[in-house]
Amino acid sequence: MAKGTKTKTVLITGASSGIGRALAIEYARRGAHVVVTARREAELVEVCKEIEGAGGRADHLVCDVADPEAAHGIAKRGEEILGSLDMIVANAGVGAPAHASRLSLEDVVRTIDVNVRGAMATLMGAIPIMLGQKRGHLVGVSSLAGRRALPGSSDYSASKAALSVFIEGLRLDLARAGIDVTDVQPGFVATPMTAKNDFQMPFLWDAEKAARYVADRLERAPGLVAFPPPLRFLTRLSQLLPFSVHALATRTAARGSPKRTG
Repeated sequence: MAKGTKTKTVLITGASSGIGRALAIEYARRGAHVVVTARREAELVEVCKEIEGAGGRADHLVCDVADPEAAHGIAKRGEEILGSLDMIVANAGVGAPAHASRLSLEDVVRTIDVNVRGAMATLMGAIPIMLGQKRGHLVGVSSLAGRRALPGSSDYSASKAALSVFIEGLRLDLARAGIDVTDVQPGFVATPMTAKNDFQMPFLWDAEKAARYVADRLERAPGLVAFPPPLRFLTRLSQLLPFSVHALATRTAARGSPKRTG
């Protein structure tokens, strides 16, 4: 039997695949009315069909969060469908491994536009709605990769670090306004984005397991949800290391981690 949830209405960006898709399906299973958003309408339609086929309620809105005006307005569009907005999840993100010598300006701009500006605009658009309701839950999906730079992920790690700090600032500002704010920091999750990685990913979770874990913990509205626990511990430890030790550890791990062949 599916668990229930106190969240009755939720909007999730980047919900056409990966964690966003799995989280939408999980919340619908728990009884929430879900609005899924992403750039790709065909995939959104399929998500809604799956949810409705299982007896849930879902609607979709096409939105590219790289457009800050569109991202800022998506919460209002969702509220018009849902009637109220209990939770918004700024999940949309992009990233691909690239050595600094191969980083393109186009890729860096896209990463910042989606992971930083898009996520910030999404959450900002929901704040007036939730202030008016005197309740609500803002959720931003950053990453454990934002805790410390990793080889081949300069722009991605930087974008997620920026988002984490922004989320923490929102939590400070809104603490007395009845609005909960949570930073979700996943480690490696099997998604179309991580499928681009050409290295072994430790403690890899599937998207469905990640969605269940996140939904369970968001019921308590903590400031942080970071997983999987072993990688959460290791990244916390890495933050305490001097750069020279951190650099040696990441180089050693890279040499000992064979590239994936499929």
